[in-house]
Amino acid sequence: MKRLIVFILFGFIFQGVYAQSKVVEFLKVGKNDASALVQAYLNPYAMALGDGLNNGWYNSAATHKLFGFDLSINVSAIQIPTGATTFDLNKIGLSDHLTLDNPAKNMAPTIAGPDVEGPKIIMNAPNGDPIGSFTTPNGLGLDIVPVPMAQVGFGLLPHTDIIGRFVPELKYDNSGDEMKIGFWGLGVKHNFKEWMPFLKALPFDASIFGSYSEVNAQSEISFDPDDFNDGNVSVSFGDNGQMLKFNTRTTKYGLILSKKLGVLTVFGGIGQSTSETAIDLLGEYIIKTEFEDGTTTTDNLTNPVALNFESKNICMDAGLRLKFAFFSIYGSVNKAEYISYSAGISLGYR
Repeated sequence: MKRLIVFILFGFIFQGVYAQSKVVEFLKVGKNDASALVQAYLNPYAMALGDGLNNGWYNSAATHKLFGFDLSINVSAIQIPTGATTFDLNKIGLSDHLTLDNPAKNMAPTIAGPDVEGPKIIMNAPNGDPIGSFTTPNGLGLDIVPVPMAQVGFGLLPHTDIIGRFVPELKYDNSGDEMKIGFWGLGVKHNFKEWMPFLKALPFDASIFGSYSEVNAQSEISFDPDDFNDGNVSVSFGDNGQMLKFNTRTTKYGLILSKKLGVLTVFGGIGQSTSETAIDLLGEYIIKTEFEDGTTTTDNLTNPVALNFESKNICMDAGLRLKFAFFSIYGSVNKAEYISYSAGISLGYR
């Protein structure tokens, strides 16, 4: 189960970066322009991953009795809005020596966009002569991102649940490229209402909640330089191995309310959700440019891409849970950076 969760949870990030290997062509335009293009291209999935990791922590404001526990498995489906499936090449701060082959075609697919070739970008010499070109990469055609998760909750303190998520570092061989992925998260839910006599008699549960999650992953990357050597600009690779690394950290805190009506529990929460994802493309990349007068220039780019994606939003969720003996099923709708939908099953004893 943990390997399946890891494969689904993180596979789309690596697929979007090196299976769509044309992003290496961005390096032809230099470090700053390459970073701007890659940031715009990957942004929707970085935001979706942060939302997904902050979902599914609770399905009730009630806490376990002392030493009660539950095991939950849930899946969040994060909907990428239409506006995040493309980006405007004229609005990401590209250098003046880059021009569009067709100025009317300035909208490029993001990783969540349609599986169609993007606009053609012309690279120009200082005198204005074109020296090369490339098209922005296709999207994956997937604007709904699934994020599965498993967790365990324990009633270790009075009116307090400690919730844990953990996947030890796993290694995975992807056509000779080694991937390493590890994940952990910790949440705390405290039913403060039980300590307040003037609130205790009210017919609902109320808790405060806080969580922290962290993902660390890396993958070796194999590229064929011949795939990028066309026109007057070519890419080759130095002796340092090419590698993709990413780290995602998320936090969530807020207030949870719930009301139990027989086997049905209605719950909702409001608070703040934050996420920060760092993506680094490591290694040495050699960019050679040949001009019409016979001169050449060579740029050695070391660790050329270092990106940070940050999100900070008021988050809200509302859902229902049905309890049957020792297991429950639940579902909710969530709003942070994007809207998402979650469903899961929980087994346990209160």
